[in-house]
Amino acid sequence: MVWRKQGTIIWQSYNRRNILIANMIIILGLLSVVSFTNLGLGLKIIQQQMVQDENDFFHLIGVAQNNNNETIDNIYAIGTLTGPDNTTIGNYSNQVDVHPLNPFEMTPYDITIYNKEENDQIKNHSVVFSFNTTKSKNWKDFDIHSVNSRSDLLGFFFISGRITNEMSSISNNTLVIATVYDKNEKLLGVWSAQAEPYNISPSSTASFTIPITDSNQGLRIANYTLFVNNS
Repeated sequence: MVWRKQGTIIWQSYNRRNILIANMIIILGLLSVVSFTNLGLGLKIIQQQMVQDENDFFHLIGVAQNNNNETIDNIYAIGTLTGPDNTTIGNYSNQVDVHPLNPFEMTPYDITIYNKEENDQIKNHSVVFSFNTTKSKNWKDFDIHSVNSRSDLLGFFFISGRITNEMSSISNNTLVIATVYDKNEKLLGVWSAQAEPYNISPSSTASFTIPITDSNQGLRIANYTLFVNNS
């Protein structure tokens, strides 16, 4: 079933059945639902997880939704790590993957904790967001289709497909982002790849392949969701 609507275009693979969803995602087993501020009110965390990659780096990953009545941009996720006595160990940040965000649109985020020496000290973490509001809307209208996925002998996982620009303007620097989940709907990682070609003219189609090169994740992937960002 396909819904077509201007806004963030999301492809969800659920139990290997592909569903194209606009402005909506269904996730079972939500790990946390927390509202944070701008550092005021505005972005709602739909799902969040701290994961460790095969190189032992921790990542604070999640999906957040714009609950403002305005479009927001320059969006950064800011993670704070605390130790056993609730003292701050470190602060890390990264720009979210989809921006700008119109009201109720969603974006993944991935904050890498680069100091592995802090790993054993981390007892808790929190995420807030900083952003600016803007009056202009940035409507995205894409059709993601012909999506398939496969694993190789090394345990790497590949998500491939095609994306058609259904807007009246060119889509520049088109990026396809995947959030991947295990069989229990636990968020495993956030990965991305540029479309080829990455500048897509109106009514034109490009291809994409997202490689998940962390074999610890690749062997556990049961479902995934695709998001699109462009400029």
